[in-house]
Amino acid sequence: MTTTTVATTTSPPGARRGRLVGWALLGLAGSLGLVCFGSAIGATPGRGGVPWWYTVAAGTSFLAHVGFTLSLTAVVGAWVGVGFEAHAGRLTTSWAWILLALWGIPLLLGIPLFSRDLYSYVAQGQLVHIGLNPYRASPADLGPGPVLSSVASVWRHTASPYGPLFVAISRGVAAWFGPSMVAQIMVYRLVELAGVVLAMISLPALARQHGADPGLGLWLGVLSPLALWSFLSSGHNDGAMLGLLLAGLVMAGRGRLLLGVALCALAATIKLPALAGVVFLVAADVASRQRGQRWKASVGPVAVATGVIVGVTIAAGYGWGWLGPAALRIPTQLRVLTTPVVSIGTFLWGILHLIGLPWSRHATVTVVQFAAELAAGLGVVWLLLQSGRYHPVRLLGCALLLFVACSPTVWPWYWTWPLAVLAATGAQRSRALAVVAGLAMVVVGAGGTPMLTSADWWVSGPILLAVLVVVTTGGRWRHLLGPVGGDRPVVAVS
Repeated sequence: MTTTTVATTTSPPGARRGRLVGWALLGLAGSLGLVCFGSAIGATPGRGGVPWWYTVAAGTSFLAHVGFTLSLTAVVGAWVGVGFEAHAGRLTTSWAWILLALWGIPLLLGIPLFSRDLYSYVAQGQLVHIGLNPYRASPADLGPGPVLSSVASVWRHTASPYGPLFVAISRGVAAWFGPSMVAQIMVYRLVELAGVVLAMISLPALARQHGADPGLGLWLGVLSPLALWSFLSSGHNDGAMLGLLLAGLVMAGRGRLLLGVALCALAATIKLPALAGVVFLVAADVASRQRGQRWKASVGPVAVATGVIVGVTIAAGYGWGWLGPAALRIPTQLRVLTTPVVSIGTFLWGILHLIGLPWSRHATVTVVQFAAELAAGLGVVWLLLQSGRYHPVRLLGCALLLFVACSPTVWPWYWTWPLAVLAATGAQRSRALAVVAGLAMVVVGAGGTPMLTSADWWVSGPILLAVLVVVTTGGRWRHLLGPVGGDRPVVAVS
């Protein structure tokens, strides 16, 4: 009898366990440092807002920034150290849960960092609580006060871009915890923690379906600085969306397609990108059928997905504004240099300006954005046409990666979408994905302000152009698709 196995999942003995303990403690120290120094320079409540439940005297602003940077470096370093163990097959799911607790609990309790979106959630919940439609009203309709002053200025006059399930959650949070902004933030974080826990359960199961390493998948998709800071510290609702999406993919992989589609559709009622999960699961199922059975096979899954979306929307009672043009445009309204196409477009404008061509910066960036959106659209269509050749989870991850990379506005937490999906496949060993997971969040400051400003596009633009050339001409992107026919789980063979 011959046996083929994945990397060992037994606990590392002796020195190996000691290294994991050391990295775990370093990450814990880094997380504690982030919440301590972040209390001075993080996303603190606005004017008139109730102070956070704790404050730490961090000295001058300079010392707070130095301490925060050192703490951030410690977390990234600890994560990289654990990554060496994970790549060697020595990170078990049990150890992953320990790391989540050690690194995540301080972030869960600390002040919001890297984003002010939690305050937007609070504002939208308050709008619903007083009887306004969040798809028509904006935080500014609350009037002056601590909630409005805490919301990032760029979002004070925009309606909610989120799905009806998240709006319903916001209504409940405001109804039960409305008098306390801090309590509301903590409840939103608990919602995201539930999504993270669901991802911690689902991702290893999905990885096993693909013959991938569950521990390495958790390291890349859930335990990375990007994921922990996005879900637990910033409290972004992407965590809840991804938890449901991954659970849906697991169910579909077990042959329960209708349940999988239903969970993906439910995830889309939190944040719309999860709808891509429905599309690729249905496309894969249709491609696997005989020609005469394809349309008939698609009816059930499409009906289930439609029923979930319609049912949740009607139950929430706020109409279809979340699918309207205005809501879909909201996330793309800002042109920030953290967005690859904006950096590239601004750099190209700079070159045109140097050689004397009278193109405006706005026009140049608009053209680059349009070209990127067109490329993304064509790319997603091509990926759908490959449904009969590659595994749908790989195709979904690549589609999300292409969508984010070519979006007109990109915030760091958007990268968690493709990373969480691809982490469950053989693509989990991609160095490029690891770099994004480890460093993507550093492009925004502790308070959520983009760090790339002014003339930084002279650096970010050419770097991103070089990456684009390497990716499109070197053929390395094909590795993300995996083997033709899809990944196969590694099992014992007798």
